[in-house]
Amino acid sequence: MSSLPVRRQSVSHPPAAWDAQTGELKGGFLDGRLPLILIVVLALALVIALWAAVIYKTDSNRQQVEESIRRDTMNLARAFEEHTVRTLRSVDQALLFVKFQYEKIGDRLDIAEAVQGGMIISNLFNQVGVINAEGIYHLSNIPNFNRVDLKDREHFRVHVDADSKSFFVSKPVLGRATGKWSLQLTRRINRPDGRFGGVAVISVDPFYFTSFYNDVDLGRNGVVTLVGLDGIVRARRAGDTMEVGQDLSRSKLLDLVKQSDAGHYIAKSVVDGVERGVSYRKLKDLPLVVVVGVERVAAMADFEARRLAYLRFASVMTFVIAAFCLLSVGLLTRQRRIAQHLRESQARAESANRLKSEFLASVSHELRTPLNGIMGYAELLKVTATDDEPREYAQTILSSSQHLLELVNSILDLARVEAGEMRLKLGDEKVSALVSEVRSRYLPVAVGKGLTLNATGPADPEWTIRCDHTRVVQILNNLVHNALKFTDTGFVRIEARAEGDRCVFEVSDSGCGIDADMHELIFERFRQADNFETRAHGGAGLGLALCRELAELMGGDISVRSARGQGSTFRLSIPASPVEDGA
Repeated sequence: MSSLPVRRQSVSHPPAAWDAQTGELKGGFLDGRLPLILIVVLALALVIALWAAVIYKTDSNRQQVEESIRRDTMNLARAFEEHTVRTLRSVDQALLFVKFQYEKIGDRLDIAEAVQGGMIISNLFNQVGVINAEGIYHLSNIPNFNRVDLKDREHFRVHVDADSKSFFVSKPVLGRATGKWSLQLTRRINRPDGRFGGVAVISVDPFYFTSFYNDVDLGRNGVVTLVGLDGIVRARRAGDTMEVGQDLSRSKLLDLVKQSDAGHYIAKSVVDGVERGVSYRKLKDLPLVVVVGVERVAAMADFEARRLAYLRFASVMTFVIAAFCLLSVGLLTRQRRIAQHLRESQARAESANRLKSEFLASVSHELRTPLNGIMGYAELLKVTATDDEPREYAQTILSSSQHLLELVNSILDLARVEAGEMRLKLGDEKVSALVSEVRSRYLPVAVGKGLTLNATGPADPEWTIRCDHTRVVQILNNLVHNALKFTDTGFVRIEARAEGDRCVFEVSDSGCGIDADMHELIFERFRQADNFETRAHGGAGLGLALCRELAELMGGDISVRSARGQGSTFRLSIPASPVEDGA
């Protein structure tokens, strides 16, 4: 157990009064300060308005630039989509020609002659050929080509089991026949009886798709990408770099495509880490997505230059306003010197306040001695009386004396707190034990009024805090006493819980409640909820004032939530481990 001395200084502000000789307000906060406050407030208002305008203008420009980026990249993505669809349709026409011709005449098909004769457009692809049912690439438009085994390739295996009735676009592969990177576009070849007869295949240069934007300036680190829904890049151009085969499965692009076939987003690339504004469009009926993106830093460069200009202007104007404010403050400071006499008045008021506190403490001490005597004889009379009537008189004397002693103790505690003589005796206390102690004391009272008195401790029943046991219980007793006094039906509930490094106690009831405009007034000394039915319960109005003083003394606070007719909840919050002087 340790004692924690706490010194509190009470400051009384003299009431404002009008000086008839000087024509000024004396003793108030605004004495000599109103012009100064007005100038400072005006300067702050101007600065706030200036910066609000700059922030609004900057944000508006940023939104316009971002909308322009979104609109431009979406338009480019739409054009890229149309170019890609036209290209794939042209390739598919060639695939259909090879498929149907091979199904009709088999190995007699001369693909090279068909290309030379213009029946197959050759500027779109590296090679046109046929893979037979055994997976051997055995027909091609390239003379003297090498027959290679391709049965392990995805673009062959995907057609073996069933005819999808559509063409397939492979991931980028290094052609075994051509030795070049290409996208394999394939269709299944069927035999007359419908069985698998092979695959018509066209090898397309992947960079043919991105070459569409060779003459379009996308800025530094601009990117054009054709990517499959499997996350594998079919073709990608970033600046002057051409790439294929990157894995974008970790990109947010694929998640967005699942939600919408077209859209725009801002993100860092999983390929090169560059932050871009990106627009995308999914190709209709195809597992492909076209992507166009511009580097955010480059695209926002002009906006950033304008933003810096706005900030410089605002900074200069702020300096001008501040200089004017300081000059005005300097000119008005001398006027405040006339308030010097208020310091003397304040000192006299504080001295009178201390004398009042000392007087209350002295009177309270003097009252306690005769009160203890009265209570002792009342107890004796109650025990020794043989008839009910004298015992009832003795009980009345005892109850009145106890009530009066409580008032005296409250006055004495308030005086000690105000005089800075209250000492806290800190010790380790179980929160659950504190709650149980208060409930046990008032349970008979609650039962006598037909009320339910519940108590809920913290989640950890062994949770211990460092506090002054007497003062915490004193506050809780006062709160529970009030709750029981002002509750005629229903319940009173005590709760305790941890909130961060603080311990919170709440005392709730289903009583008459308190009007919102009285929530602060009830914590003032000798104040009750006037013009309200709780006034009928009596009291000196010291209990809640003392509760707040003791709570603040322990580094905590006390507040109330209530509405008329809806009960009340008083909340006490204190530190679980207060800092002790000299620690």
